[in-house]
Amino acid sequence: MLEILPAKIEDSELLLTFIKELAAFENFPYEISVTKSDIENNLFKSNPDAEAIICYVNKIACGFAVFYYTFSTTTGRRGLHLDDLYIQPELQGQGIGKKVLSYLSKLAIKQKCSRFEWWALKTNDPAIQFYKKIGAKKLDEICVFRMEEIEISRLASKGI
Repeated sequence: MLEILPAKIEDSELLLTFIKELAAFENFPYEISVTKSDIENNLFKSNPDAEAIICYVNKIACGFAVFYYTFSTTTGRRGLHLDDLYIQPELQGQGIGKKVLSYLSKLAIKQKCSRFEWWALKTNDPAIQFYKKIGAKKLDEICVFRMEEIEISRLASKGI
């Protein structure tokens, strides 16, 4: 039996464990620096930066998703961005991920979102195939750009 429940602050350590499991599973190419304190301070404050849900099969936690809202100037409406979705490997392929995406799609409709988007590592072929199978479109016309703390500081100090 699958349950999908909003995460609580007491779940911070579990979320941290799942984040690290996901990074290892994906061979994530960057350092993982998130802490339990980061999770507590940013997901569970009065105005959280993101939200999390936890998946339970037979009352045992087996995965999570973290998401947040964006805004699109071209639609004039908010969007839902899925930052991470992870189901433990031994339970993958049983429809849990699809049910999580359905849960989040219903939330997107309820929140009047014009879009539901996420990223996938180019090396994560199983995820890419799964996303295509459920009808998601891979956008070729958009490049994702990123600046991390060093680059942000460097640009900020130039006073442009």
